[in-house]
Amino acid sequence: MSGGEENIEKIMDGEEVEEKEEVGGEGGPEEEQKDEFAYINQGFTSEIFKIEVRNLPKHYGVGELRKLLQKLNLDFAKVKLVKKNNPWVYICFRSTETRDEGIRVLNGMKWKGCELAASEAKPAPDPLVRKRNAAGQEGTAGKRPRTIAECTTALAHLSYEEQLKQKQSEVENLLKKFSGEHWHACRSQREEIEAARREFDGLPCKLETIRGSPLISGYRNKCEFSVGKDSNGDDTVGFRLGSYNMGFVEVCPVDELKHIPDRVKMAVRLFQQFVRSSKHDVFNPEQQTGVFRQLVTRLSFTTNEIMLIVGINGKTLGDGEEAQELKKSIREFFTEKEGKILNVTSLFHQQMMKKDKDNKKDTLELLHGKPHITDEIHGLKFRISPESFFQINTPAAEVLYNSIIELGAVTKDTTVLDICCGAGTIGICFAKYCKRVLGVEIIEEAVKDAKFNAETNNIDNVEFFAGNADDFIFSLMNRPGVSDGDVLAVVDPPRAGIHVKSLTQLRNARKLNRLIYVSCKPKFVTRNWLDLMRPCSKTMKGAPFKLKKALAKKYSCEVEGCKKSYIIGDHLRRHVRVSHEVIESEEIPCTAPDCGMIFTTRSNM
Repeated sequence: MSGGEENIEKIMDGEEVEEKEEVGGEGGPEEEQKDEFAYINQGFTSEIFKIEVRNLPKHYGVGELRKLLQKLNLDFAKVKLVKKNNPWVYICFRSTETRDEGIRVLNGMKWKGCELAASEAKPAPDPLVRKRNAAGQEGTAGKRPRTIAECTTALAHLSYEEQLKQKQSEVENLLKKFSGEHWHACRSQREEIEAARREFDGLPCKLETIRGSPLISGYRNKCEFSVGKDSNGDDTVGFRLGSYNMGFVEVCPVDELKHIPDRVKMAVRLFQQFVRSSKHDVFNPEQQTGVFRQLVTRLSFTTNEIMLIVGINGKTLGDGEEAQELKKSIREFFTEKEGKILNVTSLFHQQMMKKDKDNKKDTLELLHGKPHITDEIHGLKFRISPESFFQINTPAAEVLYNSIIELGAVTKDTTVLDICCGAGTIGICFAKYCKRVLGVEIIEEAVKDAKFNAETNNIDNVEFFAGNADDFIFSLMNRPGVSDGDVLAVVDPPRAGIHVKSLTQLRNARKLNRLIYVSCKPKFVTRNWLDLMRPCSKTMKGAPFKLKKALAKKYSCEVEGCKKSYIIGDHLRRHVRVSHEVIESEEIPCTAPDCGMIFTTRSNM
């Protein structure tokens, strides 16, 4: 296959590179360290084989563009997208020959009624060096904006009640903005939209009072820590103040952060002790050198089990004798030496490779213990593997799932379609309240976890399928006994939302009574909401949904943004209840509020 499936890089807000590609080398003269383009001479980077493609269609998907490039047999390294449906993109290749072939094939080509224009593009400047130069001081990343506490728990200076008020306000603003987008996009529905605004004080629906988290400190059951140098040049395990493309490489300690559990802090201190005693260097994102790159922790609040995943720069060590010696020393440290006190349940070695067409994924190797840990939600046991998705605040997840079940209002006659089901947590929690659950997930390993979780909990009215949702929705709706009764769809897609093909299948499923939409980034999925609510068309043949109710749920406690937010949609044609859920926080905050939506009964089926 030409091109890498995972190599789609988004350039948001003018930021071009999250981390430089492999540049190798041990540095250079001082003048090179101030040269924003010195990295292109230090080793391979596809930035020097980049083209710009313009005049793209008004509406297109990155996946569609990638498939087009593959169909044309273009050997590209990655696609760099500025924003969704941007009229131009960057495409990086692997050599002068493949770049020139890309220009030859794409320039003047017609795609979706548009004639593309392709030309050579200049490499992006190194963001770290650029920031240093802007500060006028080599060796620094400019003015320190905030402390690590301010970066990771930006609302910690507010009381929890004030945090809830602020989040509720953000939800209101988001819904008002969406109402405006709906009004502009759907002329025939403007009378209904304006009536809803009059009824709900400018909002498109009723907004319930925000629901808080039962646990407001030490709640993160999963953390990803960077390994690097602190401000004093000491090897440190912690968080960066910002991303590489913002000009930050310094790693700060996490001892004072309130959202990290004490046991996880102990794991960080112990691993930092191991790193400092090792002969190997920490990772240098500027030069792509060094060995120790990342530490991931996963903690079960129910069983107190802990998983550690030690991330190693695969380019530096490879699989030779030295790498095997390092694995042995990591294992011995946590099973026989100082780290034994942590009582690690699962210890993994992760060889972190650059994502390209030759290296599709990192390599995980179990060094000690079990291959998974176990946590509980609603008294149900769930297996957590290294790459499994699981809510980062377990007590808050229980509140979230209670909200979904409450809004779903299922009966023993209801079939639940769990779209983008992951490891099956939502569907399995629904199972005892409904007739059956049919789950679909594109990640095969997650489906294996879902099946295991169902079996472990002795639940026999659930089935899980691996594949694209749009390939399964029609067939699931036509399974014996499904369309004869009540049907509820729960859609819990990734950050960018669900593909339009899946939305089309949901709209066209005439016997689908209700839908709960759970969104992890509300501002990114308003197009999904519009597609569910816009009038019938040749594509969206089913009756549209109407927004009925919104509910905000603050999942994290002090962090200013969200990593996950959930739209819970109880989808019955012609009515839409919206549940607004704030789910997860992340180390580097964002400003978007978290929310969820419910879409209820449609008429004219």
